Amino acid sequence: MKRTFAVLLLLTFITLNTFGQSVSEKKFSSQQLREDLAYLKLQLFRVHAYPYSELSKEQYEQLFDKIDHQLKDSLTNIDFLKLIKPAVAYLSDEHASISLSPKMLPGVYQDEPVFFPLILSKKGNSYYLAKTLSNQTELLGQAIIQIDGIDIKDVVAKCALYTTGYPEQRAEKALAQFGYLYSISIPGAHHQYTIETDSKKAVTVQGVILQTWFNEITQQSGWNLACNEAISYQKINDAGYINACSFLVGDKKIDSLKQRLDVIFAQVQKDKLKYLFIDVSKNGGGNSSVGNVLIDYFYDKSYTTYRCYWKKSEEYLKLVQSWGIEPGNQYKEEQDGGVLHFPSDTIYAESNPYRFKGKVIVIIGNGTFSSAIMFATIIKDNHIAELAGEIPVNGHPNHFGEMYNTKLPNTQIDLRFGVKEWIRPSGEKTDNILRPDITIDPSITREKLVKEVIVKVK
Repeated sequence: MKRTFAVLLLLTFITLNTFGQSVSEKKFSSQQLREDLAYLKLQLFRVHAYPYSELSKEQYEQLFDKIDHQLKDSLTNIDFLKLIKPAVAYLSDEHASISLSPKMLPGVYQDEPVFFPLILSKKGNSYYLAKTLSNQTELLGQAIIQIDGIDIKDVVAKCALYTTGYPEQRAEKALAQFGYLYSISIPGAHHQYTIETDSKKAVTVQGVILQTWFNEITQQSGWNLACNEAISYQKINDAGYINACSFLVGDKKIDSLKQRLDVIFAQVQKDKLKYLFIDVSKNGGGNSSVGNVLIDYFYDKSYTTYRCYWKKSEEYLKLVQSWGIEPGNQYKEEQDGGVLHFPSDTIYAESNPYRFKGKVIVIIGNGTFSSAIMFATIIKDNHIAELAGEIPVNGHPNHFGEMYNTKLPNTQIDLRFGVKEWIRPSGEKTDNILRPDITIDPSITREKLVKEVIVKVK
């Protein structure tokens, strides 16, 4: 699975620009908004790989009708965006996003402290203040029952629909990114907010600037944004540690990647190692071919890959053709709206003089996403190596991918989602979670991680 837009890996997760509006705050007529709503509906129904993961077609129709009934007056594009975001949330597509260009972000959001600074946790049916991004710490650990006079359960439920992914994934984000999501879900920009605790105490909370939340969400993602070298190597006693922090390697650079891996694994042979650790715990994805290339350097048997369901649409065909890409006759000749079924491929090992023959452990974590989680899932389902680390909360083995992007014609709101549905090699659908064989905090020092995992490996 190839990711054409590298920056999408970050923007999809944090939806940094979802609250932008034109500098002039232009308003669009109800007719223009209805045209954009109809266009959005058409895109989801015709182009997305499978839009009915959560809502049936009838339920989706009802949702769009509900939005349509609210379009009685003219609105700015940000106000319209806030109405339509749930339509994308319900796709269960963790790569999806609906947003506005950063250049359309009004100054108040760029420069002023208008973002609610709180992160929540949930215990039972109660919500607690787990972290604050400001210096107001008096509420830490306290149960919150209302925000600005609204019941906290209703606020959290609404915030979950302002992000994307599977339902449980959105619920997690609604807590971890609570203040950010709340700020972009309410009308207008606010410099302060009122909280009521379970002791009936009302407290005014001051907002923070956007950069504060940007830094927090970047840290939460686990992605190694300071990844200067996609794949690097370090010897730790009798173990080798390969940090694969990115799969953003274009097809034209695969040969260069192989040359780099030749050098690394030649050194691994010289070091006469017993163990090899491959860390994708902070890998946000890229080109899935990278994972297959990497496997060839430590596995000498055949293995199966993902299977795929690919929705045919003229919209996607025209998009990729505009990039100078021809998807092939099988796709072009499929009827519009049809789904191409691609079974799992079997990859056969070829001769590789640099192949490592010792024990391999793959490290996963919350930053394992997209094609990186596909790599780790192939490892898991084919019993190629053991996984160590933590469950990736933000990535799932089965997911939608191969991104399609367009703009709503009037408001110019950006829309992105997947046209392919990827199913893991095992075919498991009910438990769509990648579980490590060995649980360990992947953020501890490499030396400590290597030492503790070696004790636990089979």
